[in-house]
Amino acid sequence: MSDKVRWNLVALGGLSLGLTASVLFLAVPTSGWLTGLAFLAGAIAYAMMAANLFLAIRRPVLEKLLGPLDRVYVAHRVIGTGLVGVLLLHLVITPIASAVEHGENVLNSLGVAAVLGALGTLLLLASIALSINTKVPYDRWLRVHLATGAAFLVWTAYILIAASRWLSLTTPLGCLLILFALLGLASLAVRVWDKARGGIPYTVVETLGRERGREIVLHPDGARRIARHRPGQFMFLTANAETHPFTLTSAAGADDLRVLIRPSGDWSRHAQTRLTVGDRVRVDGPFGAFTPSVNAGTAAPQVWIAGGAGITPFLSALRSANGMQQGQVELVVAARDATDVPCWQELSTSAATKPWLTLTPAFSALGGRLDSEAVSRLVARQPEDAEWYLCGPAGLTDIVVRALDRLPAARVHRELYEWRAPMRSR
Repeated sequence: MSDKVRWNLVALGGLSLGLTASVLFLAVPTSGWLTGLAFLAGAIAYAMMAANLFLAIRRPVLEKLLGPLDRVYVAHRVIGTGLVGVLLLHLVITPIASAVEHGENVLNSLGVAAVLGALGTLLLLASIALSINTKVPYDRWLRVHLATGAAFLVWTAYILIAASRWLSLTTPLGCLLILFALLGLASLAVRVWDKARGGIPYTVVETLGRERGREIVLHPDGARRIARHRPGQFMFLTANAETHPFTLTSAAGADDLRVLIRPSGDWSRHAQTRLTVGDRVRVDGPFGAFTPSVNAGTAAPQVWIAGGAGITPFLSALRSANGMQQGQVELVVAARDATDVPCWQELSTSAATKPWLTLTPAFSALGGRLDSEAVSRLVARQPEDAEWYLCGPAGLTDIVVRALDRLPAARVHRELYEWRAPMRSR
């Protein structure tokens, strides 16, 4: 995780501590310790919901503030998972506090607020449960995951009604809750606007058959286009009313964008066969900081390891190379065989014509699986100052990261675009 993400998560923790202080010094003396703890858990849960909505906006400003979007989404998942425990704690303590310290039944004292709290919690828990269950197809999960916005709206109404019974919103704690409400509502408005807008319009001008996939070429409809991208960056593509992230395979800064679509779910299988020349799509981006350096005039050697669709950022890097590359690059491709590697012939031609590039196949069908022993041998023969770029299935990149544990984190670059996968260390 980048330093920016670490420090901004520390800032979020600081706000949580501020909530704690507000509860302990303001809510507790007048309402009691159990009520204070219920306030604390509810306020922190609400703050986490608002922060997560902010982390979900797809705007370049988010990367400027917090670092690469793939790392930001890791933080988004961690906060969402932790939110469950804090929220459940609030729901357990609240009725106890109401009965012990106020002599009331929470259903009678809160009335409609209790119903709102239960509804918001059910919406949120259902969304988080589907996020954890990676067997649910991405497109179906995404539609249900949007319920987090509805959950936040319901919880905002709950906070306004419930908190006003025991706490004035003009207190420091109340003001802090209002700030989080504004953050969450503004973030939700941005997400709804972006969803309705759908991005910058592009038209499919060419489709190219690739091994186990299809490469789509997009041309801007008018003068508007996304910012010039760097090799390895990705964009969000909206087609057939659904949005999916794709790494750009086109040369850096090219007007015509390219993405590789491989069958990994209902939407991608549909897009492979039915996304044709003349179709209009919308694009948002570019995002990401996984950018293998070419044309940088550096003599530092690099090792690129690609597995499956993880070849896409390296395709963009190779297509961006203009002959100025000075350091040696070894591209290791892990796959079943050559028929499983998109653009294998193009990769082979690049290796034959670029003296700085070495192409190393690791084909499991030929006994070349990239397991722990093979990775150890690869690491042992690389120069000490090599830069490592890893993109592929988590199991493969985990093996390489463990083998490179002795290296400084700044020399190991890893793409974390398995949006719903567990958090990784680098």
